[in-house]
Amino acid sequence: MIPLKDRLSHLTYRQASKLLGPEGDRLIRQGGKYDFNIEEQVEWGENLLKIHMGEALVTFFMAPERPRTIGFTCSECAKACEHLGAAFSLILEEKLALGLSAPPPEKVPSKASATRSLSN
Repeated sequence: MIPLKDRLSHLTYRQASKLLGPEGDRLIRQGGKYDFNIEEQVEWGENLLKIHMGEALVTFFMAPERPRTIGFTCSECAKACEHLGAAFSLILEEKLALGLSAPPPEKVPSKASATRSLSN
């Protein structure tokens, strides 16, 4: 089974929108207005991600019956909701802060550009 972190690290906006259903695009856009404190509101477990949103708890997990599918729930809502949209928005926008991606490599000037700079 593919680990949850690996699946989330490759998640695209289009895939997230599709997972949420017909209202996915709108829910993710609306969810972008939420502010998160990652250290206080995000909790990682083994193949589990919990995002505490005050009144709601959004949980992401790998669905054992469908190993390539990300499962998710909202403790307050029975269907796709703004809480889920906000959680997907957080994942899509903050992959580095969530540990889902590596920082870009530092840019080292090439010898040619360094030489040009010195000769000017």
